[in-house]
Amino acid sequence: MVDLNGRRFSPLSNSEGGRVKSDAVFVYTQNEDRFTAVYSGEGVSDGHIIGQMTGERTAGLVYHSRSDAGALEAGRADVTFTLGPNNKVIMDMSWQWLNGTGAAGTSRYKEI
Repeated sequence: MVDLNGRRFSPLSNSEGGRVKSDAVFVYTQNEDRFTAVYSGEGVSDGHIIGQMTGERTAGLVYHSRSDAGALEAGRADVTFTLGPNNKVIMDMSWQWLNGTGAAGTSRYKEI
């Protein structure tokens, strides 16, 4: 199982409708198969993730955030983890907003 505890990530790519920009930083804490994260960056003043590993290299998560403009938003995602250069973790997400437009897309995050 991938260990996210203490790891930090930033976006490599994000579909249209995604809120986080390349300067966002996600900081993860993990306990067994459960994990949480906090994040912020341009476009998002406060963000939180709650997730659970569903396999050796997969997870499901929910997220909620407050935009810089003060809008409250929530969504869900399925995640696949791979190892990139220098054994850094790469996260590929298939996500969907649960409010607003209900937009869906994909994102890729790299360990920093």
